[in-house]
Amino acid sequence: MKTTPVTVSTPQFAFLREFLKRRSGVVLDENKLYLVVARLLPVMRQRGIASLDALLDRIRTASDPAIERDILNAMMTHETSFFRDKAPFETLKQLIPTLVQSRGPMRQLVLWSAASSTGQEAYSMAILFNEHFRDLLATWKIRIIATDISDVVLTRAREGVYSELEIVRGLSPLLLKKYFTPFQGKWRISQDCRRLVEFRQLNLNDFWPTIPPCDIIFLRNVLLYFSVTTRKAILDAMRKKVRPDGALFLGSAETMLGVNDGYERLSGTHCSCYRVKR
Repeated sequence: MKTTPVTVSTPQFAFLREFLKRRSGVVLDENKLYLVVARLLPVMRQRGIASLDALLDRIRTASDPAIERDILNAMMTHETSFFRDKAPFETLKQLIPTLVQSRGPMRQLVLWSAASSTGQEAYSMAILFNEHFRDLLATWKIRIIATDISDVVLTRAREGVYSELEIVRGLSPLLLKKYFTPFQGKWRISQDCRRLVEFRQLNLNDFWPTIPPCDIIFLRNVLLYFSVTTRKAILDAMRKKVRPDGALFLGSAETMLGVNDGYERLSGTHCSCYRVKR
């Protein structure tokens, strides 16, 4: 079935914005109407749906949960790269020895990559441990939990296979040689890194009963897509997940100011790194 050129009316756009906010907490800016066309047209073509109204009717009638999933997957932003911004990973490397000292009886560290997309952030953590704390891996349990709302990107993340373009964004030739092998014209991450990461589907706008207390949480470049009310609620929930001497990382363009006063920024880190106020 062919689709006609897609135009988005004001009521259609309003309905989609409300659907995204209700299901994911994401607030779609009023000037992002072009994203609706760019991201939903492939869904319509794949499903053989001729018009945007017909697509939205599937949501209104709740007759096709798979369509709702496809729309959510399409409308999410999945920008990521290996060792993105670098400073947070340098800070993480500095924090690990102190955490190891205080976790001696437990012999376990738990890191959470929230909104992990296709996995580069979580695998960057795994590479960091293999590169700088390999002795620790022999005697400690290192858990890297990676979550995302999209099952599509999680499937890719579990595969651990990346294109040349994805590889060159953040990875040095040395790290590529040490932790990746060629695979069908792409690159596959090593088992030493894969075994450290647990991928789970999770909606940050929901409850997180399966997430254990964490030593490190990367919540980077995701809050900016939420309303202030949703940001506050997520940060409140994060306070119950990050250990008192642990750390919560936000993106470089994100801040706690005017959103949540339950954290204090760690000085000298050159990144948005916070600890729960005592």
